[in-house]
Order: sequence, then C-alpha cells, then structure tokens
Amino acid sequence: MAEFLASHWESGWAVTEIKGALDTATARGLCDFVAAAAEHRHLFHLIVDLTEATDADADGISSLTSLRPLLGEGRAELRLVCPEGRVKRILTSSGLPQILPVYPSLDAALAAPRATSADRAEGAVQ
Repeated sequence: MAEFLASHWESGWAVTEIKGALDTATARGLCDFVAAAAEHRHLFHLIVDLTEATDADADGISSLTSLRPLLGEGRAELRLVCPEGRVKRILTSSGLPQILPVYPSLDAALAAPRATSADRAEGAVQ
C-alpha cells in the first residue's frame, strides 16, 4: 500500500511523495488527495515523486494521467520524478513519458523550465 505525503512546497511546486506500491488499491486515494489539495490550495504545479515507489499497476499509472485535469486546465503543470528501476520500466512500457514529463530526480524536475501553454497542449515536456 502506498502513502501519499504532501511533503513540501519548493520553488512554487507542491511535491507529493509516493512510498510503496501505486496500485489499484491506492490509485483512487492519490486522485482524491490531489483533488482536495488543489481545491483548497489552488494547486496548479505538482510534482509526484516516485523515488520511493516500489511497484505500479495499470490503475496506478492511470491515476497519474488523471491528475493534470484535477489541477486546472490551461495553467496546470504536472511532473513526475522516477529514477531508473522497476517503476521507471513500468512507466516507460505504459507510454506515460509520452504524456507526462518524467525526470530522474527532484532537482532535475525543479530545474527544468516551466512549460508554456503550447507545450502542455502538445504533451510531455522534458
């Protein structure tokens, strides 16, 4: 089971860490967590840090793609952090990096320039 932690704000980004498996049992919880945070904090820029995720299934991957609309269309930007390993291979085989930008570290995700509206309309920015 995964834990969701809105661990901190950094450089204008909310950083949510996932620890454990991101799977069917926890996918809905992640979406509910982000929706509540977005509603109460006007959250538009989110980094989901999967550094400590141990596994992911199709529902977990699907939950990641459903987060951006929860943040607010047009202004929202969602980035994933996922170093090499099992979860990165699952993300890659699912095609998720074609939809959402995936960075190898939190520092890399924070250092990347913010996407423009045109970039977000075209898909992933890396």
